[in-house]
Amino acid sequence: MAEVRNHDLRISGRLKAGNIAMGQVKITPVANAPTSVAVSGLNLKGAGQVIGLCTTQTSVPGKAVHEASVSAVTHTGMTVWIFRTDTVPTELGWLMFRKRV
Repeated sequence: MAEVRNHDLRISGRLKAGNIAMGQVKITPVANAPTSVAVSGLNLKGAGQVIGLCTTQTSVPGKAVHEASVSAVTHTGMTVWIFRTDTVPTELGWLMFRKRV
């Protein structure tokens, strides 16, 4: 149940909006090479720019995992990338949002 106090909206529970999507993907990387997976099937509402973000869920950032990034960001999906020095399957959390115009 939402509660409004002094123009500040507080939400308890899950936030859901047509211009926001988030999730997780698992990538089994190629050692010492950029490896990608597609996030697809979305339809973010709005008409503005789409922002895509990702982060690795690992206990060895900077040692085995050197980079996590996104490319080809559109309102229907994006590509999530990882560069890792070994082939350990890695979970990446991702977030996309579209500015409302």
